[in-house]
Amino acid sequence: MADFDKSGYKVKRLFADEHFENGFMVFPLKYDDDRSTPWQHWAFPETKGEPQWEILQLYSKYCFWEERQDVGTPYVLTDTHNSKRFTYNPEEKSITFQLNAQNIYEGEHTVPRFWPHLLIQQKHICDYKNMPEGEEKRFYSANSDKICVEMDVKIHEFIPTPYEEDVKSCEFVSYTYLQHIDKNHVYVGCAPFVANWHVKHNFFKESGGANYVYQLPEEIIHGSIENSFNRPDGTILTGEWQHIEVDLTPHIDKILEKANNELIFGRPVKREEFYFSGTNMGFEIHGNMSCTIEVKNYNLVSYIKK
Repeated sequence: MADFDKSGYKVKRLFADEHFENGFMVFPLKYDDDRSTPWQHWAFPETKGEPQWEILQLYSKYCFWEERQDVGTPYVLTDTHNSKRFTYNPEEKSITFQLNAQNIYEGEHTVPRFWPHLLIQQKHICDYKNMPEGEEKRFYSANSDKICVEMDVKIHEFIPTPYEEDVKSCEFVSYTYLQHIDKNHVYVGCAPFVANWHVKHNFFKESGGANYVYQLPEEIIHGSIENSFNRPDGTILTGEWQHIEVDLTPHIDKILEKANNELIFGRPVKREEFYFSGTNMGFEIHGNMSCTIEVKNYNLVSYIKK
């Protein structure tokens, strides 16, 4: 958890529409094959502005826009197969993710064409290269004095796979994009919930891609495994809000140390060459599992000394 005196800092919350009030642009499932497919705006009665968040439903068989089920409220987006559901709570200003991979895999084990994702994202949070030099630009820079990822998370339900031979991977993770000014980026991962296993402190090249992934373990995200949602005795903590606040500043130093030791960017690099460009958050599930998680107050918070 982030632990420092914040009174001596100027503060900027970097993600727009932190409370999801402007709704979402929905990524239709067939968009990946046909880029002419229009995105759709899932709006709410009180929505007044343009959506800042996008919903992606990758590799998940059914499209909850084209096969949308009318459940009698504008605050729920779900499909007729009950495989995916988003619920917006205007009072809590929260979004609830539900991914029922049991209704996608349908009892099959590790079907190669499926790896259900249910994500929200802000792909570009700033036009960093064209921003004038000054305090505003520095807030987005990896060279700000402190930068923390914050969120409040509640697990409503986790249903494990009934099949012993099944793959058992259910991960709810947020990634922030640590972008080099003219090279690739590093996905900095904080996973509030992982079922059946525990995330290790890892830094690796993404499979089949050019970017890198840096994963923080649960003892850093929650303070200890004992405080995590996935307890050491195997129980899953449900029904309680947990506030998560992680200072990414020392981890940027670790990323740069490894990057420079291995020259993964082709040459030595410095903090001031990096900035935070975007984020995504949500489920990746392998196996016949179902999970429901609610999130509010998700943001990347930048601090500059006064």
